Amino acid sequence: MSFQEKSNALMLGAIVLVYGIYFALVLGSPVMAGGELNTEIGLLMSNGLIIVTVVALVAIAIFGHIVIALLNHKEAGSEDERDKLIEMRGDQRGGLVMGFFAVGAMGLAMIATPHFWIVNTILAGLVAAEIIKAVSKMIDYRKGI
Repeated sequence: MSFQEKSNALMLGAIVLVYGIYFALVLGSPVMAGGELNTEIGLLMSNGLIIVTVVALVAIAIFGHIVIALLNHKEAGSEDERDKLIEMRGDQRGGLVMGFFAVGAMGLAMIATPHFWIVNTILAGLVAAEIIKAVSKMIDYRKGI
């Protein structure tokens, strides 16, 4: 695997781990407790957790990329035409997913849904777009372009 592939795999794993925990805590905790989700409390909880998830994601990315660069110091920082094409194709596919979630979030705003649901729909769109982008890139690297 090239440096770019390892970097992509690292970020995919980090995103799934960090935001899987986030959505499990924000959406799963009240449901598992058998209660109804209070959107006001959920919004306050999600505001703090969003900051924690961003810090955790950045820390995992920095540490992981340092390790990958140390193990593959010859490949680190090198990017060819194929890598750029794969990145572009992944961006296109992820952008399409983000667009669908953005339209969904606008629809929620138009029907006066609580802010909690709008914020988490936007965040879910960002996360889903990054996952689709990373999986798309993995497939393109393995399949070849």
